[in-house]
Amino acid sequence: KKKEIEKFCRMIYIGGDNIIEEKKIIPLKFDLMFKKVFGNAEDKMPLRKLLDCVLKIEPKEITILNQEIIGSSYYNKGTIVDLIVEIEDGTKIGIEVNTNVNKSLINRNLFYMFKIMVQNRKKGSMYNKLEKHIQINFDCEGYHEEPIMRYKLMDEKTKNILTDKIEIVRIDVPYFVKKCYNEDIKNLDYKDRFIGLIGAEDIELARTITAGDESMEAIMKKMEDFSVNEEILGAYDAEEHRQFLEEARREQWREEAFEEGKEEGLKEGLKEGLKEGLKEGLEQGVSNTAKNMKIEGIDIELISKVTGLSVEQIKEL
Repeated sequence: KKKEIEKFCRMIYIGGDNIIEEKKIIPLKFDLMFKKVFGNAEDKMPLRKLLDCVLKIEPKEITILNQEIIGSSYYNKGTIVDLIVEIEDGTKIGIEVNTNVNKSLINRNLFYMFKIMVQNRKKGSMYNKLEKHIQINFDCEGYHEEPIMRYKLMDEKTKNILTDKIEIVRIDVPYFVKKCYNEDIKNLDYKDRFIGLIGAEDIELARTITAGDESMEAIMKKMEDFSVNEEILGAYDAEEHRQFLEEARREQWREEAFEEGKEEGLKEGLKEGLKEGLKEGLEQGVSNTAKNMKIEGIDIELISKVTGLSVEQIKEL
C-alpha cells in the first residue's frame, strides 16, 4: 500500500482510468536509470548519441564490457564504473555519473580508470600495443572552469603530449541544465540539449529539451517507462532516503563542529583573557610599587633599577 500511495503521489489524476500525467521523472543522473537507458545492448542508439556528443566519434561497433551490472541490484556498490564500453579499434571508454565532486572522488575515478586499463592485460603482451582508454565523467554537482574539460598527459611548459593512450573528459552537467532553463531550446545545439537532459529533474524541462528530435524523444520515452518501473522507483526512493540521512548527518556534524569550535573559542578566549589580565595586573602592581617608593623619597634611578620602569615613566607617576 505504501508503494501504491507513493506512486499515486507522483501522478495527477485526470479522470476515470486515464491516469497519468507525471509531475516528476527519475533523472538520468540516477545511476540505475543511466545504466538502463545507456547500457541496453539491444538498443545502443542512446550510447551512440552520447559518444558522438562528447567525443565526436561514431563507432561502427560498440561492446558493453560490464553488461552484467545493468540489471543488477542498485545496492551492489562493488561495480567499478557505471559503464565500460569498447569500440572497434580497441579503445575502452569508461562512463561515470558523479552525483558530487570532490578530490577523493576524482582520485577514485583515476584509480578505477587505471584498474580497467590493466585488468585485461596478458603477461608478456607488448606495451606498444596498449589500447587507448578514455574516461568520461558526468559531474552533476560542483563547478568547473569550463563546461567540458579534457585532460591528457603533457609537459606543463611546452604542452607536448606524452602519450595519447589516456584521456579524461569531465563535464559540468549543471552548466548545461541551466543553459536549457535560461535559453531558448531551439537555439541550442544537440550536445547542449543532450547533456542538459542527463541532469534534468523536471519532467517539463525534459520534454521541452527532447521535443522535435526523434532520437531524444525515444530516450525520453525510455525515461518515462523506467520512471514507473517498480525496481527503479524503489531504488530511487531508497537513494533519496539515503541522501536525506547523509545530509542530516552532515548537518549534525557541522553543528557539532560549530559547538566544538565555540567551546574551543571560549577556552582560548578565557586563556587569552587570563593572560592579558595577569599582564595588566603585574604592570599595575609594578606601577603601584614604583609610586609608593617615589612617595617615600627613594632615588628615581634606584626605583627604575628595581622595577624596570624608565625614569620618564616614574616621573609621570
